[in-house]
Amino acid sequence: MHKFFNLFLFLLIFFNVSHLHPFVVINDLSPDEIWTKTEFVLSGHVGYSGYINVNQTMDANLFYIFWESLDQNPDAPVLLWLQGGPGCSSLWGLFKENGPLLIQSDGSLLTNPWTWNNNYAILYIDNPVGAGFSYSTNPKGYVTSESQMSQDLYTGLKVFFAKYTKYSANDFYVFGESYAGKYVPAIAYRIHEDGNKLNMKGFGIGDGLSDPSLQTNYFADYSYSTGLLDEQERIDIKLLEADLILQIENQEWDNCLDNFEKITNEISELSGGINKYDIRLYQPYDSKPITNFLNLQSVKDTFGANSDWEFCAKETRNGLKIDFCQSVKPLVDVLIQSGYQALFYSGQFDLIVNYMGSSNFIEQINWSGKQNWLESDRVVWKNNDEVVGYVKNYQNLYHILINKAGHMSPMNQPQNTLDMVSRFINNKPFS
Repeated sequence: MHKFFNLFLFLLIFFNVSHLHPFVVINDLSPDEIWTKTEFVLSGHVGYSGYINVNQTMDANLFYIFWESLDQNPDAPVLLWLQGGPGCSSLWGLFKENGPLLIQSDGSLLTNPWTWNNNYAILYIDNPVGAGFSYSTNPKGYVTSESQMSQDLYTGLKVFFAKYTKYSANDFYVFGESYAGKYVPAIAYRIHEDGNKLNMKGFGIGDGLSDPSLQTNYFADYSYSTGLLDEQERIDIKLLEADLILQIENQEWDNCLDNFEKITNEISELSGGINKYDIRLYQPYDSKPITNFLNLQSVKDTFGANSDWEFCAKETRNGLKIDFCQSVKPLVDVLIQSGYQALFYSGQFDLIVNYMGSSNFIEQINWSGKQNWLESDRVVWKNNDEVVGYVKNYQNLYHILINKAGHMSPMNQPQNTLDMVSRFINNKPFS
């Protein structure tokens, strides 16, 4: 089995608003060959940021922000957070979802009472190279596959833990969202294959795209079940889905991303312009406040960032177009069979990576507990005596539906997603 997956990876390689932010910079350490670090205080809490050069030949640099746990527990698990896209910045997750500070519509900062940082150290990395503040001075420094991405990221993680040695023995979890449904298994598998030297205990994927062939044939059914489409429209969308699945089966990768987006854009148009990330909305998310904030020179100086910031980088996205419709399911199979804790969660109102498609993918994961998983009962999850979701679990595999949430569940349900993560990491029951 291991030979098969080693072969799989081998083939993969070939195929003045400065007053709005109360930052105080303490010191800017001199960079060594591959590392820079800026230490700052935000509302009494110390944070660290900088760059890790992950490919000196290509001058490829990953940007990171690291927050120590607010409860000051030296043994707190370390969580890595990765945004999707492909090519979107993990600082969106920091400042809009689960970080200690949230950027408001006027560009001001608000303390997040439900930040995952309350009990966990969190490392946000703009991944892959080109996303957010990450950059390369050589166009060849941008990745075109999950194998290349995971190699860069693993290099960055090894450097990070070598520098932050006091966290090197802490439990480590990889979390991500959306297209990070590819990133998370890829980096987790690489860590696993190298003997798990980072003490990784598990991973979590929110509304993640991991296997388009198993997840993209539910757009029509989900949209019909929620009243966005009538029967004839459902049939029409089903035909587009079938074309996309055939394209994937034939490994015609070139236009796969475009055809994927064609389906969701068509549903949005037919339904009057719904937000495909949250069908309760009829307007896109506003990224201007965070974009304006992070491009303030004072903010970039605070973080030691030396490039401009954009939410989602077209160059990085285009580099992964061929990768978009390929599957990382074989990696997920190995990780779950190997006993790592695995959390998949889905927002109730997410169309683009909906619960139905994610369920289909999870039900087809190959591991020794598969039949017991399929036969296990889904339970009601309550938080503060309120029904907040539904949980299916057997042994180390969890799939959770989060009520009243879209594609970015921590943004819509911050208290409940914190409860979810805490139960998952501490192995506490949901019922």
